[in-house]
Amino acid sequence: MRIGVFEHGWWRRACEALGHDVCALPPAGNGNPYTGDLAARLELGQRLLGRRDEPVSLWLDHGGAGLAFTPDGADSASLRLTHELHGTVLCSHLIDPLSTTFQCLDWRVLWQSLRSSAWVKLVWDRAHATELQRFGVPNVLHLPMAAPNRPYDTSPLDRSRCRPVVSFVGGQNTSYFSANGAVAAGNLLPAVLARSVHDDLPGASFYDAFYDYYGLGEPVRADDSIDHTVAKVTNYYNAKLFYHAELCLKNRDRFVIFLTRRLADSFELIGRGWDLAYGLPCAPQISSTDDYFQHFRQVAININLVNGNAETGLNMRHFEITAAGGFMLCYRQPELESCFHVGKECAVFENEQDLLAKIDYYMHHPEERAAIALAGQRRTLSQHLYSHRLARLLQTVTPPARQVEFSTSTWADDCRKLVPSADVVLDCGANTGQMATAFRQLYPRAEIYCFEPVKAVFDQLAVNCRALRAHPIQKAVGDRDGVATMHLTTSPEANSLLEYQQNNPCAQWTWVVGTEQVDVCTLDTWCRQNGIDFTRVDLIKLDVQGAELAALFGARKLLQFAKMLLVEVSFVPIYKDCPLFPEIDAFLKECGYRHVALYPSDQPQNWGDALYARV
Repeated sequence: MRIGVFEHGWWRRACEALGHDVCALPPAGNGNPYTGDLAARLELGQRLLGRRDEPVSLWLDHGGAGLAFTPDGADSASLRLTHELHGTVLCSHLIDPLSTTFQCLDWRVLWQSLRSSAWVKLVWDRAHATELQRFGVPNVLHLPMAAPNRPYDTSPLDRSRCRPVVSFVGGQNTSYFSANGAVAAGNLLPAVLARSVHDDLPGASFYDAFYDYYGLGEPVRADDSIDHTVAKVTNYYNAKLFYHAELCLKNRDRFVIFLTRRLADSFELIGRGWDLAYGLPCAPQISSTDDYFQHFRQVAININLVNGNAETGLNMRHFEITAAGGFMLCYRQPELESCFHVGKECAVFENEQDLLAKIDYYMHHPEERAAIALAGQRRTLSQHLYSHRLARLLQTVTPPARQVEFSTSTWADDCRKLVPSADVVLDCGANTGQMATAFRQLYPRAEIYCFEPVKAVFDQLAVNCRALRAHPIQKAVGDRDGVATMHLTTSPEANSLLEYQQNNPCAQWTWVVGTEQVDVCTLDTWCRQNGIDFTRVDLIKLDVQGAELAALFGARKLLQFAKMLLVEVSFVPIYKDCPLFPEIDAFLKECGYRHVALYPSDQPQNWGDALYARV
């Protein structure tokens, strides 16, 4: 595939990592997409149309740098979106709020542009993505940040070379609390109300408080005129400005000030603006990219704090620190646990007292620091590079290059050839025991363990397991141990730890009807706790409705020994953030498995079952 990339390092490298050709395109403005005003975007439109003969599958940018305009015929006051005239889908990764990203563009022009169905808006913060969707903006996808594709040092941390300091890297970028800062009085009330609501209801967003709880404005409606819409959203985003400043103080600046005062020379602050805003001594930014990533490996504790532009999402440094192999201690963000196993792959603090306690603990436990850093690096390099984000994006916005090839044999025949006699079979996502019945016929002497978390389904499974001489386990499998929310659907086979993807191809037949809290375990932990020798496990079957990669990640030790895996794989997004077949395939090959065959389901255009065998 050939992808047009508006010059930015991480997307170019992500394309190259996946083997795609890159067509380099010029960004709007002077290289900083946030300075692209209407004149710069009109000039960009002319340059892009001059390259109409260069075929590409899509355009991809950072920060809206590819949004360009072309005058509509002789009427210079009327504009057309250049990507539509070019016949190309534009995908923009928006890692800041609209009011920051398009600060140099008139809101009326911007809001008309946002209505383009050929413009895919990739939003890093789930609350911001939901906000745009509720404003009626089409083609909004949640796409978290990631680490750039580049060479990383994957050797274990050399603790003797880690300086015993706490370090924070990042510039100060909120001027509201400086001596000359000023806030319009009308913007204070919405921000304070939203912060108060969020303190008591952590899941509530600014949008929830502004519209649903307090009715501080009238929501955008589908039949609003463009002028009415622009007036509403302008009022909303102006009111939200001070909320972002409050978030910055709550989530970031307060801890920098606190650590500077409490740790003195043991705290290293790197980045511009802290001296001007708060009078704090700070070192200049790290100039070299290589030095930047090495820095995270050379200090004992990397503090990561998110600025006020994020309500729920993670910043790029979550992924950069872990990709580099550094130890990360961060303030909790709502989306953190969807990307990392807290306590195993990163550490988290809750407040100032907890921050000091965690710093003291990890300073005195260097081996645990190193283990967490290594686990965090493995997670990021296997799941959180920009090439992983690009792979998911391409599966969503482009059709597959070719149809998948299904085997003419059956999974049972192939399993019998590979492993004639099995010792232990793990049936994950057992439902009421349909596959367990087939496993018992295939392997009469095997120990079969059936994992099914939903109580009503498990009760029926337990009954069926008596006749099958199988062991029912009322747990879901995943990448961590604990409790999680199971989304229950009208068809129990589709129950999932993941939410349904909006407008997924199965929504016309099955839909969510409720939730249930369920126990979750990793297969590695469960085997150890129940005395199952890893070497005895011959077959792992995973049919866990989009959570297969998480389950595999929780079985990294077991995957060193299991002979076969039968995994349900999706070809299209059915659940939110579910990995698709290429991602599962790449992960298992990295773990030392070869792809044996792919078997069709009753909806072969949507999913199938893939068999893998240890090399």
